[in-house]
Amino acid sequence: MTQTLRYWNNEEEMVRHFPAAEAEVMPRVRWGEPWTLFTPAYWLSQFWMNDLDKVLQSPYQARGSLAQEVVFCLLGGFGITAELATAAFEACCEQNLIITMESNAEIWNAVLLLPLNVNGKLQHYRYPNQKARFLADAMKFLKEHPLEEASGLALRDSLLKIQGIGPKTAGWITRNYSDSDDVAILDIHIVRAGVLCGFFSPDERVEKDYYAMETRFLEFCQALGVRPAVLDCLIWDQMRSLGGIALDALRDKMPSTANNQIKLVLTENRQAQLF
Repeated sequence: MTQTLRYWNNEEEMVRHFPAAEAEVMPRVRWGEPWTLFTPAYWLSQFWMNDLDKVLQSPYQARGSLAQEVVFCLLGGFGITAELATAAFEACCEQNLIITMESNAEIWNAVLLLPLNVNGKLQHYRYPNQKARFLADAMKFLKEHPLEEASGLALRDSLLKIQGIGPKTAGWITRNYSDSDDVAILDIHIVRAGVLCGFFSPDERVEKDYYAMETRFLEFCQALGVRPAVLDCLIWDQMRSLGGIALDALRDKMPSTANNQIKLVLTENRQAQLF
């Protein structure tokens, strides 16, 4: 028994079919229904309805240099909105810190301490001192170890040698720069989606289970028949916009005890340690 999804793409009616809701997409993970939020069938239906099965590259594939991508991803991450990270990145570009691959942390720090215009409001960048050190070290490393021709796992593993870059940020840079499907970016949105979907356990933590969780995410993408670099972007966009709804769904999925409510908060806080 299969499920049928009908939708319109411009003026063309599209018909897609899924396995039964109770069938397993991977061990102990059921397909669910495409109209139920956060199920495997839901994510695949969104993938199709957004025509992502036709794209040739990740929506977030970088257009600039590796140094630019390293700086942008180091400026982003936990506790920093995409808008704030973008404003900080633009300020660094304006001061030519990236094109010159500046390796003096004090110069990076001076720029990051300046107020930034974010959607018409002045904001200060978070963690300027720490990020300045990481950025300076990263530029020094890239000068000494050119990686422009590297890709996939080779690039990710090389980036892990840079101070301040952990598996998540290394994967983020690798996905963006080389459009790689060999890595996963397990930020809080992907982890939450994995818990809701069933391919991650609520007890797993990226700081100790990152590579096992990464393998499972890649296996999930393979089971759906989609590119990880593209599905990652779709999930990140939707989970970010559905924030409160996703959190409510997580609370409903987990036993409603005080300890588990705290767990949701701790998971976010611990992300800050896994650059």
